[in-house]
This record gives sequence, C-alpha cells and structure tokens, in this order.
Amino acid sequence: MWTNPKVWSLAVAETITWAGIFYLFPAMLIRWETHFGWSRLDLVIGFTAALVMSAASGIFAGRLIDQGHGRILITGSAVAGAVLIALLPFIAALWQFYLIWLLIGVAMAGCLYEPCFAFLTRVFHPDAKKPIIMVTLVAGFAGTLCFPLSHYVANASSWQVSTWLFSLLILGIAVPLFWYGTSLNDRRTETAHALAKVPLGAIIGPVLQNPVFWCLAIAFAAFSLNHSMIVSHILPLLESRGVSTGHAIIAASTIGAAQVFGRLVLIPLEQRVSMLLICSCALAGLSFASVNLAWAGASALILCFFVVFQGGSAGISSIAKPTVTADLLGRSNFGAISAVVSVAYILGFASGPTLSGYIWSMAGYSGVLKTTFSLGLIGLICLVTAGRLTRS
Repeated sequence: MWTNPKVWSLAVAETITWAGIFYLFPAMLIRWETHFGWSRLDLVIGFTAALVMSAASGIFAGRLIDQGHGRILITGSAVAGAVLIALLPFIAALWQFYLIWLLIGVAMAGCLYEPCFAFLTRVFHPDAKKPIIMVTLVAGFAGTLCFPLSHYVANASSWQVSTWLFSLLILGIAVPLFWYGTSLNDRRTETAHALAKVPLGAIIGPVLQNPVFWCLAIAFAAFSLNHSMIVSHILPLLESRGVSTGHAIIAASTIGAAQVFGRLVLIPLEQRVSMLLICSCALAGLSFASVNLAWAGASALILCFFVVFQGGSAGISSIAKPTVTADLLGRSNFGAISAVVSVAYILGFASGPTLSGYIWSMAGYSGVLKTTFSLGLIGLICLVTAGRLTRS
C-alpha cells in the first residue's frame, strides 16, 4: 500500500489542488482587499458561499462516485477549479467575485478530500484507512506550500501572477496525477450499474431516519465548527490571552504541522485501536486545547500543548470522518452517504468565522473559548452515542 504510485499520485494532486483552490483564498485575502477596495467581510462571504455550495454539491458528487464515475468527476473538477481561479484577475465587480467562488465551490465538491476519500473507500474497501492516511499526510502540507509561495510570487510580481501560477500548477501537475491516480482498479464496478438505477432519495431517505446519522452529523459539525472558530481568529485569540505577536505567528504556522503529526500517530494505532475510539479522543483533545488556549499566555509549554492538541485533533478528524462513517453507516452507497454527513461538517466549517466574530462582539474571546470547549464535549457525547446505537 505504502509503495502504491497511484495513491501517492492522488496525495500530491490533492496537495496542489488544496493549495490552489482552498488556501489561496486566505493567502490572497488582504491583497484582494487592497486591490478591489471591498471590505474583508464582503470578500469572506464569497468563500463562505463556496463552502456552502461545496456541501450542497457534494451529495451529487458522491452519487457519481458510487456509480463508478470517480475518475472523470475528480479530474474534471480539478480542471474546472484551475480555470475558475485563473479568471479571478479579470473580475471588476463583487457579483462576479461571488459567482466565481460559487462555481469554485462546485469544483471543490468534486476534487478535494470528500470525493477522493469516497473513491479510495470504494476501491480499497474495507482497507481504505491506509490510503486515506497516505493522502492526508502529504496534503496536510498544502497550506505550507501555498502561503510562502503565493507571498513570494506576489511580492516579486503581483497577486495576479501568483493566482495564475497556482492555476498552472493544478492544470500541469495535479490534473495528470489525478487522471493517473484514479485509474486504480475499481473492484466494485459490477455494482455501479445497479446503483445507477436506485433513486438518490431511496438512498438518502433511510439514512436521514437513522439516529446514528444525526449523531454523526452533530459530532462532525462540532468538530469542524470548533476548529474553524479557532483558526479563523487565531492571531487575535492568542494575543487576547497575552501571547506576543511573534509567538502567536509561530503557533499559528505550526498548527498545520501538528495536523500532520496527528495523522502520523494514526499509522501505528489504526490496526490496534478502533477509529471510533481515536475520533472520540480527538474530540476530547479539542476541548483540552481550548483550556490550554485560555492560559496560553502563562507559559510556552501551555502554548505548545494548545498547538499539538488543536492541530493533532483536527488532523485526525479528516481521516476519522470517512472511516467512522463507513463503520457505523455501512459502505454500500458510501459516496452519497458520506456526502450527506459532510454537509453538516462543511456547514460547521463555513459558519465558524462568523459565529466566532459574533460571540466575540458579545462576550469577548473568553466566550469564544467557552463555546469551543463545549463543542468538543457535545461532539464527544454524540459520537459515543452513535457507537452505542450501532452496537445495540
């Protein structure tokens, strides 16, 4: 598995694609604010809309993967995302900015983690954990690639050139790698034609009536909402706790590395410990991270604990979500079912920045940390409940 060149191709392709159509937004946000003259809130609405559109489109993307169209979907979506990113320098009105990001949201639904994990689960069933870990270990460095490279190119030339560079990287490297990586032999092609005859409502309806689904949806929404609330306000949050600006920047920059660390921890554990237990520990870790963040200004050690537990827990979640979903809800029609679960996850991620800002305006960042602490516990309770319902 670890020497499979097609899985490694998917890992590198995901890294470049995440860097080019996801992390490019926060990397370019301040430059767009200066160039276009629109407020930061106006710009962030575009990104939020993209994430919401991605959640809505993900159900149909998952259905296409279930029907055996993963190769065309993932590769074609990456092409579409690259073309749309390349159009950003040509816009002149805010509605055009929103339109492009809405369409990018559709592309995200077809080529980022969710469709890739659904494809790997379909191909490697029931041994999908290893290839998923492989992909996320590499793609965890997407932010590490995007932020310094986009900053360097924008300073050396312009933000427009930086945007076009990432478009070319996706088209020239990620797209061929996606096409090659998704040529993995699908051992379940026999069922694709049968699945094509099953109405989508017949698949989703029973899932929505299953209390296990709702427990999972709430748990993973709590996961993403917690992390989004923290990361979107990370610098002012840290500074509000008495952390210096320099240390705050270092801490914010190393959360991504901590995510990769969390995924590395899974490698020796995934054969010995259930993913449900690991995911439960990660949710508890998010609450523990909020406690450490509240006292992060007291010592460097407490600040390190926050980074490790926040980043590590978030890194585990990206692997745990598809595997726990498959374990508790089954692998039949997994693409569609996983996409429905992901709607709550993505909506939680999309609403985090706004909710965090609203709570801050009402109760300060202490109120934000109380909320993130509670979200970890709520997610933990729901996940444990889902496991018990499945066993009963």
